[in-house]
Amino acid sequence: MAQLTQLPLFSHMKEAECLHMLECFRTSPRAYQAGDTAYTYSSESTRTLGILQEGRAALVKIDAGGGRTVLERLGSGGVFGELVAFSSLPCDSVSLVCETDCVVVFLPQERLTSPCGKACACHKQLLENLLGLMSQKAFDLSERVEVLSCRTIREKLLCYFRICAGQNQSLSFTLPFSLSDLADYICSDRSAMMRELKRLREEGFLEISGRNVRFKTGLCAASFPTQ
Repeated sequence: MAQLTQLPLFSHMKEAECLHMLECFRTSPRAYQAGDTAYTYSSESTRTLGILQEGRAALVKIDAGGGRTVLERLGSGGVFGELVAFSSLPCDSVSLVCETDCVVVFLPQERLTSPCGKACACHKQLLENLLGLMSQKAFDLSERVEVLSCRTIREKLLCYFRICAGQNQSLSFTLPFSLSDLADYICSDRSAMMRELKRLREEGFLEISGRNVRFKTGLCAASFPTQ
């Protein structure tokens, strides 16, 4: 099991301090099996910040018509919960579904925002780390909004690939997830997305091998060095 100090929320803290924080919050890690629902967002539930200590999980939304959308995929260190999420429609269901065996730590919001009487220095560090994670989540969300604002699958793919190229400062980059996950990310049918990727290859815009992508044309060559 990954040590708590390896997780972004507990960075700049010692493992003993992390364990002390769990005692203050009166919580401990919980284990889940692949396929389990570890958490369901609800306006009536106790507001909680969850940290994925180990494993992979997906935030899944089921709308009123039964449609399923993967909002986000989380790996070790990922955080979730009402404190770091947007509000969904009352008729929607949003849950964290484990894709592998997972270990999750839950921190009640009321204890997180109200330091204990001991005024622990590690509690202050925890809040600073949380603010950093919330800032990163807001940035990630703005990027996805930019991608989803594109009208066609082709435009969404090229927009996302440009973002990846910009982050790597290179025309070549590796996708952070599989092509199936990419289809979920751009809210597209996987078969339709794969057809569009094939067209982009055939037209000479891209080279794609598994998760490795390379721009071949001047779509963003003016901005990044060739390799």
